[in-house]
Amino acid sequence: MNQEYLNILEKLRPIDNEFMQVLFRSEKCVELLVKTIFGDDVSVVKFKTEDKRKNLGGRSIWMDIVATLSDGKIVNIEMERSIENATPLRARYHASILDSSKSYPKQKWHKLSEMYVIFICEKDVLRSKKIIQYIDRYKDDGTLFKDKLHIIYLNASIQDESPLGLLMHDLMCEDPDKMHYKVLRKRVSYFKNSERGKKKMCKELKKLVEEENKKAEKRGEKRGRKEGEKRGEKRGKIKGKIETLMKILIKKFTNENLEWIKDCNKEQLEKIEDNIYLDIDYKDFYQLVHS
Repeated sequence: MNQEYLNILEKLRPIDNEFMQVLFRSEKCVELLVKTIFGDDVSVVKFKTEDKRKNLGGRSIWMDIVATLSDGKIVNIEMERSIENATPLRARYHASILDSSKSYPKQKWHKLSEMYVIFICEKDVLRSKKIIQYIDRYKDDGTLFKDKLHIIYLNASIQDESPLGLLMHDLMCEDPDKMHYKVLRKRVSYFKNSERGKKKMCKELKKLVEEENKKAEKRGEKRGRKEGEKRGEKRGKIKGKIETLMKILIKKFTNENLEWIKDCNKEQLEKIEDNIYLDIDYKDFYQLVHS
């Protein structure tokens, strides 16, 4: 096992993306989240982690967890350390992508599923100083606008003795022995303390590092191609400008060798452009350009 990966693993918490992807492949762990947020009356029927939702006409996204509950709710749970990535506009976009992927042609509008987009955030993104914030749409008379869309923000910086507070503590905790929920404690302990679990997690970390390196290489190649295209385009424009200037100067100075113009820098070319129609002889023109 790679010691560098082991050192990383030791510091990982369930809220960290690298760890979350692996931990929440367990239905019991996903159900712990769901039951703590919604209560024991619901259970997970099916779920998927790192769920890629494609948008052929726009931006595709990866969703941390997408679950269907026993009461028909569709739930998207995102764990975010970044304030920027937990913006309300992202919640709106996630809901729109889920709606488009969960509906079918000619479906009756009232058949659209009740949907929850939930952000579990390391920081108090909404600055509410509350552990949980429910966001729904209301009409101007104060009654609920029944679009069946709900957004929930959970603030992991608040860790009290409530069920949610204990869950927030566990999601932010590095040490499984200090976790309150047995399901999460057992799962985290397996990956951090058992040889088999550590091997699996090191493989996952290696894969993540390799994927990030590939992405970085692609970004570099793409940037390099763009820069090359820009340089080529710029050279093409300069070449075209030189050819145009030489055509004019050949008529102006019919018996002179004008090949030196091809080696002129930007400033010299600008001088040629500014003074090309001056009524001066070749020698004075040459000195003017090179002064």
